[in-house]
Amino acid sequence: MFRPVPVPVLPPSTALADLATAGEHHAWLAGTTGVFTSRPSTPLVLSWTGDTWREEPLPDLPAAASLSGVSAAAPDDVWAVGNSAGRPLVLHYDGTAWQVVATPHIAWAKAVTAVHADDVHVVGAGRDALHFDGHRWRLRAATSSARESLQTITATGPHDVWAGGGGLAGAGPATYDYPVLVHWDGATWTEVAGPRTERGHVARLAAAAPHDVWLGHVRDTEGLRVHRWDGEQWNAVPAPEDTGRLSVHGVAAGWTWGVRATRGSFETRPAFHRWTGDAWTAVTLPDDLARASASHVGLATTGATTWAYLKTAAGVHVLRHTTP
Repeated sequence: MFRPVPVPVLPPSTALADLATAGEHHAWLAGTTGVFTSRPSTPLVLSWTGDTWREEPLPDLPAAASLSGVSAAAPDDVWAVGNSAGRPLVLHYDGTAWQVVATPHIAWAKAVTAVHADDVHVVGAGRDALHFDGHRWRLRAATSSARESLQTITATGPHDVWAGGGGLAGAGPATYDYPVLVHWDGATWTEVAGPRTERGHVARLAAAAPHDVWLGHVRDTEGLRVHRWDGEQWNAVPAPEDTGRLSVHGVAAGWTWGVRATRGSFETRPAFHRWTGDAWTAVTLPDDLARASASHVGLATTGATTWAYLKTAAGVHVLRHTTP
């Protein structure tokens, strides 16, 4: 069962974006406050102290900004990415303080993975990705077309990094999107064949091991479908079964998250499912959250400890699930 942990009171204008872990006792939640208000939006990072979640002091920025991704290589090596004033925003935590890191320009920074302190990748809109080698940032061509965009990234090591997103083909009413999947081998990005899907986009990637990579693919109104890489090929994983209309939003290694709606209602209840090896099982939530309408649902797992977040009318909630 998921159990709630203390979270600071945050403004109703808060939007949650991503969660990262570094071992069993360290986690960070990234988002933005001031969304859809008259005030400039500002980045938000919460960190788990071992007893509670606290808001991290971030550098002052000269313009409105937002965060879309966070990744941790170690408790003293955390990276968060987003955008500010039309440029990528990259923040780094060294165990003492957060600092803004200058990088080359890409159109829109969406996701980050920190393999080591000297090996960080940032992806986003356009064909270029950013790579930090411990000394400098470099632009690396990751896709073949400027009409392709990467929005998710994961890694098992310096020579095994996956990134996914989508591209646009056709023109006018005949325009359609197609999935894009690329792989970094330590030197170059290469486009690789993903699951056999002609339309849609890769919404989420999560790697547990080189032979265990999870992929969430979205196609039109069909919702998210889960696939799993076994080291040789992609295999479709059956969708979770649940009461009502279940909409899966994301996938982690052995987990999915999303919302369910009952017939005749527009309210969406949070839904988390865990893979048992041959099927999905719904994970119980506290009664008050199980009945609440939720948005901004997400999750990250270390294997033994899984963190989940969601937003309701009562505010932001973070929950923890520990495997016996």
